[in-house]
Amino acid sequence: MISSRYGLIVSRARLAALMLLMTGALSACVGAAREPLESLSELQNGETIIVGRVELVPALRKGEQKLSGLNSSSFENKVFMITDEHNRVLTHEPEMADYAGRIEAELGKDFFVRSTDKPFYILGGMMYLDLGGTEVNRAYFPGGLKVSINPGDKAVYIGTIQYHRNEFFEITKVVIVDDYAQANKEFKKKFGTSLSLHKALLAQAK
Repeated sequence: MISSRYGLIVSRARLAALMLLMTGALSACVGAAREPLESLSELQNGETIIVGRVELVPALRKGEQKLSGLNSSSFENKVFMITDEHNRVLTHEPEMADYAGRIEAELGKDFFVRSTDKPFYILGGMMYLDLGGTEVNRAYFPGGLKVSINPGDKAVYIGTIQYHRNEFFEITKVVIVDDYAQANKEFKKKFGTSLSLHKALLAQAK
């Protein structure tokens, strides 16, 4: 079960699932993530660029993640944000299928991912703290956030999700920070000025 305080959860992963994760086959098993975008030429009709960031407060310290094994570096400093076009509450530990359409957000760095041009919801997040040993330790993060996309939006800035935590890795507060000026600067540097970045900060899902 997911803790009502969104704290650290320690569980034993099924061996088959663990092996798939460790060989980098997550997307093949559960469906693709929302892909990072490197060029506007990659953007298709009916797609929108989603721009945002995830931060931990205080930041992740050296040694808090213990990752080993094949391809384990791909999980370093990364939060897997679970999304869905329909709002729902995660009442148990997410299943593999819940990660389809996820956003893979590297802590402290802006992400630029392609999405459909339909609104969607962030249901929660997960980060591996221990991976590659006999147990898998995960930290889970609350969701309940709506990504608003209006017809015609080609690039949307959703803000910085700050997860404030205590020494037990329990999430004590979630804050949406408006870092639009900096994000827009990075957006223009990456994609040029032909496309405007529309600000639509994350809101509480209803």
